[in-house]
Amino acid sequence: MEISRRSAGLGLLVYGIGTPVAFMTIGSPGGNYDDAVVTTYMSSGHSVTAFALAYLGAFAALGLLPFAARMRTELRSGGDLFWGLAVAATAAATVGWFLVGGVAVVFAEGGSALATLPHPVVYALTQLSNLVAVCASAFLIGSAALVLAARATLPGWLRVASVIGGICGLLGAFFFPIFFFWLWVIALGAWTVATGAHEVRPARVHQPA
Repeated sequence: MEISRRSAGLGLLVYGIGTPVAFMTIGSPGGNYDDAVVTTYMSSGHSVTAFALAYLGAFAALGLLPFAARMRTELRSGGDLFWGLAVAATAAATVGWFLVGGVAVVFAEGGSALATLPHPVVYALTQLSNLVAVCASAFLIGSAALVLAARATLPGWLRVASVIGGICGLLGAFFFPIFFFWLWVIALGAWTVATGAHEVRPARVHQPA
């Protein structure tokens, strides 16, 4: 089934918007250690919210697939490589998000038996899960961005932005570059939707009965 450029761009926008929304609102401990943040994340009242946002992040990752499927057919060469990197990024993000949300669910279902688990251990688990869910997928899509910049037919400004966005994706684990990576993803998704609005699709030929 052929995927239109508009659908491909919308899929990328889902990833580019849904991922940071989930990441910045789920409350998963990461970065500098803060015991209050860990305590809140472990609380039973936060488990439903955490798991719902983890699902949002996982579903957002699936938006990479229609975009990658379309680009696979458009790239002069490197299409299979681009597709493989996107599939790996989707898998990493999906697993990571279930680990992030799963930590909160573990405490909700484990009850008092887990109350004595040291908070630094919980922090380590969520920090590692964040890296898989967000930074590992950004690393893989950042690599795909460099393939796109080298092989795709892009306007000059977008080619340069793809190189910068790709490098920022590779360095996403250092935190601040991830925001520039997401901006590039959103810009590319919006450009793909806009160009897809003028896409000429072949008319269906109806065979006589």
